[in-house]
Parts: sequence; structure tokens; C-alpha cells
Amino acid sequence: MSGDLFALAMAATGASGALVVRESWLGPSFAGIAGLNAWMVWQVLRGPALPRVRGLPRDVAWARRLLYAGIAADWVIWELLELLSRPGVTVASRVMWLATVYLLLRAVPGVSARFRAAALALCLIGGLVRSMMAFLGFGPPALTLLWLAVSGCTVMILIAQRRDGRWSRATIGTGWISLAPLLFLVLPDEEIMFHGAGLVLSAVDVAGTVWLARTAHELAVEAVEPVEPVDAGMPAAAAGPRLLLAGALVLPLAAVGSEEAARFSFSAACDAAAPPYAQVAAQDREQAFLCRARRGMFPAELPDQRILGYGARLCALPGAGERQALLRRVDGAGEEDEMSDALEFLCPQVIAVRRADRAREQAEYERRRARTEAAWNARLAKINARCADPWPKLPGRRQGTSAYMLFEGGGYYLHDDRDHDGGPAADPSEAIDDGFIDAAGSSAAITTYGSNEPMCLTVKAYRAAPPLRLEGWDKVVEVGLVSRNGRLIVPPYPEGGDAGAIRPLPNLAIAGPGRYRVRFYARWSEQDQDDFDVPAEEHLIVVYPGRSSKQVIHRPWR
Repeated sequence: MSGDLFALAMAATGASGALVVRESWLGPSFAGIAGLNAWMVWQVLRGPALPRVRGLPRDVAWARRLLYAGIAADWVIWELLELLSRPGVTVASRVMWLATVYLLLRAVPGVSARFRAAALALCLIGGLVRSMMAFLGFGPPALTLLWLAVSGCTVMILIAQRRDGRWSRATIGTGWISLAPLLFLVLPDEEIMFHGAGLVLSAVDVAGTVWLARTAHELAVEAVEPVEPVDAGMPAAAAGPRLLLAGALVLPLAAVGSEEAARFSFSAACDAAAPPYAQVAAQDREQAFLCRARRGMFPAELPDQRILGYGARLCALPGAGERQALLRRVDGAGEEDEMSDALEFLCPQVIAVRRADRAREQAEYERRRARTEAAWNARLAKINARCADPWPKLPGRRQGTSAYMLFEGGGYYLHDDRDHDGGPAADPSEAIDDGFIDAAGSSAAITTYGSNEPMCLTVKAYRAAPPLRLEGWDKVVEVGLVSRNGRLIVPPYPEGGDAGAIRPLPNLAIAGPGRYRVRFYARWSEQDQDDFDVPAEEHLIVVYPGRSSKQVIHRPWR
């Protein structure tokens, strides 16, 4: 019977049965449903309300058996058989319910034969319509007829029980509450689907099962003229009214939707300069949290209580990634430090532990970073120690020697690092095509034999052209460059960078702004297969003032 009412309500509203509930309702809603289900199981299994009368009439005994069998079928049997044939289950359950109603009405002596016939006819019509709908589907006329038949049949059974003295007020009151799913017919779809009323009504649907169980229990009582039987664990005078009062309080709440606009719990204004946690009294900490949380962490339209609920969840989530995911789900945002400053007012002990953990993690990170940096610096110092001046007996006015760390593809620059006027610049691809160098304007791009490894680089600046000294070099090329700012340098190795001279090398524009001749020397050797930090390539850069821009190859690549 209760399944008829609930199916009718879901069909009439077009609901799919998958009710959408606001996130903040999930915990309390599921807890309430669990409690209702536990109460339902207890009511079914607790047995007759009063001592059983020996030698029950045949109609009464079979009515009780069918009532209990119907409950068991609703719980288990129909669910399993629906996998084979859902329409068949519908027909079988309607036949079983009609037989139950027939025997139940025969067991009630306080009603007339016409009353029984009318009630049975309504149940029969409801069963036929429901069976036809299982094969042909739902339609407005069928829904109207089903609503009239099911509700009429249920109401007439309740009236018959009221006239019979064996059923308690609590049982009859539960039967009236079982009609609650019919409220689906008057509620707007959005109330059912989005404001949680559907969840409340589906939970109240358990009243139908309880009504049938209590009807079967108390049917074992001897039929007498109307009296008030004592309900188990509750005085007869109080049992029915209390249950009806509870239903009267619960059912209106089902039709109440959530607030459309935020209603804030705190009206006090938030200070621009919020005081720290230690200066806020215990009774003001929720307000202090809300003031901070509303500064970008949560959308402005969220009511205070929802923000407090999300804050409690943020306190409970152990990982920063999980906390950020929760904020994103509610269209919020916030850095971890900002979040901790706000949550401190809700869960100070949790935030204290998190901050201590973060401090330990940061300290450990700094220790690892320091160890890594120290190991890297030691490696660079070792590589640098392997590079020496190839012309020790011909010192320049400015000079320096350093290991140069080559990146992917190799190569390096000599340029005026302050010349940013968009003039001509050297092109590494042109240097590759040339086989060694490309010079343009105030820069030169030089290719290297190796890449992703260190090489040795020496730079020397002279007032005049030094001796050529070709012996021992594989490639020597001279070009002309212009320094507009009195700067010609090799880029240093940047912190965290990929390429550059490990030791700072001097500015080679010894005469200030003007034209210079630059001579590039290069040679290479076999790579040490046991130690790849040993430089296998060496370059020498010689710079002196000179006006010519012509490229001269003193020794071709060999």
C-alpha cells in the first residue's frame, strides 16, 4: 500500500527517485533516515502489542499471515523478482494486497457489508490501474484514478480500524501518517528535487510499513466493542496523540524550502584590522572566523551557518589538497596561510599542530636544500679547479678563467648586456651554419663541440692586438663588435639557471664604448669516461680595440 502512494507521488511530479539534497543536509538527513529505518524494523519484529488470543478465527489468522508476508515481500522478495519481470511483480503484489484487504475487512466486525464492498472495490480499482500502468506506462488520467483509488482504500481501512476496538490510536495515527507521500502531488518540483522535501517524505514512507506491521500485531487481540487498548510501553491516552503531534510537526517541515537569501547570525561589523587570536574572547571567535572567511575565502551569498559548517570540515580534513578541493567545490579560494589564520578561531589546537608540522617540513626542506646547494657548490669548485689560464705568460689588462656550464645544444654569448635598443644581434642558428661563430652589432654567438657539460673558458682584454699564437688550437676566428655602453661580457652562471660562467668574468670593453676586435680560440680533447666533470673543451677569448668589422679565419675547423 505505502509503495503505491510513494510510486504515485514520484510519477505525478516527474521525479526520477534520485533526490538532490543540499550538501549541508546530508549528514543529519542520513542519520534521521537511519533512525526511522531502525524504528521500522523494531516495530515489525517486536510481536503483538497484547497477549495473543488462542484459537484465532481462520480469516484473522490468514490476514495476519498475509500482512507479514507482504512486509517480507516488500523488503526482499519483490526486489529479487523485479530482476526477472517488473510488471509481473506489480501484478503479483496487487493480487496479494487485494487478498489481504479482503481478509482484513472480513475480520473487522464493526462495519457494514456495503462499507467493505466499497473499500474492496477501491483497492481493486487501484490494483488494476497499477497493473495496467506497469505494462502501458503513466498518464494523467491514470494517475488521477490511481490517486483516488489508493487514498480512498487506505482511508476506508483506517476508518474501519477506528470503529474496531482492537487497534490502538498509535497504529491508526501511523496509518494516517503513511499518506504523507501524497504531499508530492501539491509540492512544486523544485521543492521535491532541490529543497529536501522529497527526502523527508520518502523517509516518512516507512510509516506505511509500520502501520501494516502494527495492524498484524494487534489483529491478534480479541475483537471487542471500541475500547482503548494499551500500546506497548505507552499509556493508551497518550500514545496516539503524541504520534499524531509528531507527524503534525514533521510534515509541515517537509514543505519548507531552504532560505533563498543568506541570513547572517552575526550583525556586528568586522574590523578592518582584525585582532589576533590571543586577543579575541572565546564567545567572539566564531564571529572573528566569519569576518576573515568572508574576505575572499567563501562566496558572499553563503549564510553564516553554512560557512561555519565548511569551516568545521576544513578543520577535519588532513591534507592541503583536500582543503583546497573543498573550497573549489563551493566557489571559494584561499592560500593555506590565509586559511589557517581564519580557522585558528574555530579549531586552534588543530591549526597549532598544522603550523608545527609545516614548520618542521620547512626546516627539513631548508636542510635538504642547504645540503644540496653545498654539494653542488663543492662540485662546481672541483670543476673550476680543473680550468687554468692557457696563456699564463701573456697576462691581459683584464682577465679571468672559469668553468662554463653548457646547456642543451651548447654554445654561449659575448655581448653588451646593456644594449637593448633593438639593433642587430647574433643568431645561434647562423653560428651553427657557419660552424663556429656569428657576429652582429654588439654580440657574438659561439657554438661549442659539447653540450650539457662543463668546458673551460678564459677571457683576456688588451690595449692592443696580442700575438696570434695558433699552436695547440683547433679553431681561431676573429670578428668585430661594437659596444655602445662600454660592456662586453660572458653571461655568468645564474642561481638556479642552466648555463653560464661559474666564476664571474670581467668586462672586456677595456677602452669603454667603441669598436673592438674579438679573437676566439677553441680546442677539444677526448672526454674522460670515468669522470664527466673533467672539461673536454677549452675556449679563449681575446679582446682589444679595433675598428674593422671583417671576419678573419686564422685557423679553420679541423
